[in-house]
Amino acid sequence: MYSSSSILYLYGTFLILCGITAVIFIGMKAKTALASGGTSGLISIVSAYFLAQGNEALAVFGIILSFALLCVFSWRSTKTLQTIFKLIPVQHADLGGKAIAFLIISLMAIVSVIVTMLQILNFAKTF
Repeated sequence: MYSSSSILYLYGTFLILCGITAVIFIGMKAKTALASGGTSGLISIVSAYFLAQGNEALAVFGIILSFALLCVFSWRSTKTLQTIFKLIPVQHADLGGKAIAFLIISLMAIVSVIVTMLQILNFAKTF
């Protein structure tokens, strides 16, 4: 099994890549995705670095971070899906961008569930 710091490194990289992917597919309208993915990814990577240096308190922070992001990404995914449903009858030109945003945010939420569970398992194993 991966260590908590390795999981946080991978998670942070994943979040940053999701933000970049959103901008590539949607354009600068996705600057919020870039900011949230980049910021949370950077926080995750910095936490992983200090956790690898022996700051064990950050194991709890990793659990809290991934769970908080799970809540945020689930909420944003739900809001995006509601917007998609509103746009379907209208045949709005922005439907494609909203659909991609929904998929990326949902993927981020799903990975957040996995990371939260792996962090909890690693935390429980150390004590």
